[in-house]
Amino acid sequence: MYKLVAIDLDGTLLNSYGEVSEENKYAIEKAVKKGTIVVLASRKNAKFRKKFSKRNWSR
Repeated sequence: MYKLVAIDLDGTLLNSYGEVSEENKYAIEKAVKKGTIVVLASRKNAKFRKKFSKRNWSR
């Protein structure tokens, strides 16, 4: 089991419309429920990352 997962936002987690797919939401939700820390990474500013960090990842 992984203790920490870091995910890049642009081009990895987010599609070309800036949305998170249902598959990615499910994977994140599953990881968090298992106790894994999920970290969002991006070269964009903190305000952009904060928008996604407070999101409800449940489907």
